[in-house]
Amino acid sequence: MKDFLEKIKLIEYFTVELEIQKFDFVSILKKHVDEGDTGIFSDTFDIFSSSKNEYKGQVDFNGFKIKRRKRLFDMNMNFAIAKGNFSQKNEKLIVETEVNGFSNMMIPFYIIGVVFYTIFIGAFFMADNIEGNGVGFALPFILIHGAFMFGIPYVFMRRSAKRMKYELEREFYYLIKK
Repeated sequence: MKDFLEKIKLIEYFTVELEIQKFDFVSILKKHVDEGDTGIFSDTFDIFSSSKNEYKGQVDFNGFKIKRRKRLFDMNMNFAIAKGNFSQKNEKLIVETEVNGFSNMMIPFYIIGVVFYTIFIGAFFMADNIEGNGVGFALPFILIHGAFMFGIPYVFMRRSAKRMKYELEREFYYLIKK
C-alpha cells in the first residue's frame, strides 16, 4: 500500500542537511513542538489550545513524529503527519523526513463509496433492462458525481502532504537561524 501511496504522491520524502549539532537541534525543535498525540481524533480540542506552537507530536533524540496543530477558523485541511530521524555526519545534521498525507479514516469512506456506487450503477442497469425506458441517461451524472466524491478528498490529502513538506523544510532552516 505504501508503494501505491508514493505513486499517487500522498507520501513524500525529503532530506535536509543543517549545520548544527544534533543535541542543539533536538532541543530547539522540542521547544517549538507541543507534546501530544498525532492520531485521528487528536485534533478535537486543538482549537481551544492557547499554545503559540504550530506543531504537536513527539520529538526525541532519535527522531520525531509531528503534525500541524488545528486553529480556530483555519480553513486548511491538515491531514499530513511527518515522521523523521536525525543522523549526525561531521558538522552536519541530516534530517530524513517522510510526510504522509493519507489519513486512515479515509479507508472506510472509500470502501463504502465503492460499494454504494457499484450498487447504484448496478441498480440503474437493472432498471434499464427491466423497464426499457432509458434510465441509463443518468449514468454519466453518477460517474461525474463519483469522480468528485473520490477526487476531492484525494486533492485535499495531496495538497496537505505537499504543504507540510514545504513548511517543514522552511521551518527547519528557520529554527537554526534564530
